[in-house]
Amino acid sequence: MRYPVFATFDNAALLHNFALAEGLLGDTGCYVVGKSDAYGHGLLRMAACLGNRAAGYAVIQMADAERLRRAGFTGDILLLEGVQDAAELCDAEALGLTLVVHAPHQLALLEASRAPLSVWLKVNTGMNRFGFAPERVPEVLARLAVLSHLRLRGLMTHFANADNLDSGIDVQWQRFAPLVAESGLPFSAANTAAALRYPQTRGAWARLGALLYGNNVFYPDRRYLPDTRPVLALCARVVSVSTLEAGDSLGYGATFTAERPMRVAVLGCGYGDGYPRQAPNGTPVLLHGQRVGLVGRVAMNAIAVDVSALASVQVGDVATLWGAATLGADEVAAHCGTVGEELQCALTNRVPVVVLNAEESAAA
Repeated sequence: MRYPVFATFDNAALLHNFALAEGLLGDTGCYVVGKSDAYGHGLLRMAACLGNRAAGYAVIQMADAERLRRAGFTGDILLLEGVQDAAELCDAEALGLTLVVHAPHQLALLEASRAPLSVWLKVNTGMNRFGFAPERVPEVLARLAVLSHLRLRGLMTHFANADNLDSGIDVQWQRFAPLVAESGLPFSAANTAAALRYPQTRGAWARLGALLYGNNVFYPDRRYLPDTRPVLALCARVVSVSTLEAGDSLGYGATFTAERPMRVAVLGCGYGDGYPRQAPNGTPVLLHGQRVGLVGRVAMNAIAVDVSALASVQVGDVATLWGAATLGADEVAAHCGTVGEELQCALTNRVPVVVLNAEESAAA
């Protein structure tokens, strides 16, 4: 048994999702969002697959931009939160990055520099984290206009409720659209949810993450979602099979007690690998192509599932904990009161990753 727990990264699935995004966006450019190590998928693993087929990548940390450049990516790299000091501004110039300008201190840095950079001006339309208030935009545009060393790419905003099917983007869009019309500038506003629900927000550039990685931001609703495929899957092998009698308890805290005789398989994965400790009894796992339910408390290196209905389970069998077409990370996350992206980002670096369909790479 080589690995009791491992993940798989499917190049073919990523390329399939990327093709769907290209078809959806048409002439709109696509920043592939690679923040948080590409949502836990591995930034360089993802970029090795897509390569320069992606027109641009969007990251937060300067180190990630440096990694992409060293890996040979020559296209547009957007620093989503811009730079914080003069040293970072110098790094951005050396790497040829595109910056988001969202705060007065960043505007002052640009005014004090002669670095020839491209910038997006971010407008706070209601997310209330980053961006200039709409009423300040004309003033900021005027200040940027006299900086001949800069190329202003356009206006940017970010939606708080594009994925909320009980709400939407109306208030934010009504604040943003007039600024676009008055300035005549290109814009970037759409994340995955907005790009799928609101075509008018796609603009010059969309910023897509969840769609490319096969996540459903509207889970469990699929009405807006194209036929995406999960890219990353978490798998674990059966390391023990045992029998419980009625009344036997299982695991730390004895949080599960068998009501009948049952067979239990222990899988070699736990919260030390990134599986959520809060996963309750009944959280689904795929084994032999069938769903079985979690029983007992998630431990650091082990979880247990009820395999009473699977007579042939044995040590070494592989289960999929999330990331299958029939068991996405979003579904498992819903059992745990979170989102699929958290499960993906939570994978620890001790979990080995096997690349599937390695020959199917746009970078090759």
